[in-house]
Amino acid sequence: MPTVTIDYQLCRGAKECGECYHNCPMEVFAVEGDKVVVAQEELCTGCGVCEDLCPTKAIKVKFE
Repeated sequence: MPTVTIDYQLCRGAKECGECYHNCPMEVFAVEGDKVVVAQEELCTGCGVCEDLCPTKAIKVKFE
């Protein structure tokens, strides 16, 4: 099962970016205030769309 992490030092937030939230085919992410959070990690298939679209490379998908 993949593990999804967001580096909040790099993330620009939902208002300025939100690419991961808007483009995740499995709807793994949610928005809390201006923060994008991993809300349903169990739905992640590890497709890597979020990593590919993140302009600051704040998202990492790892397989353990």
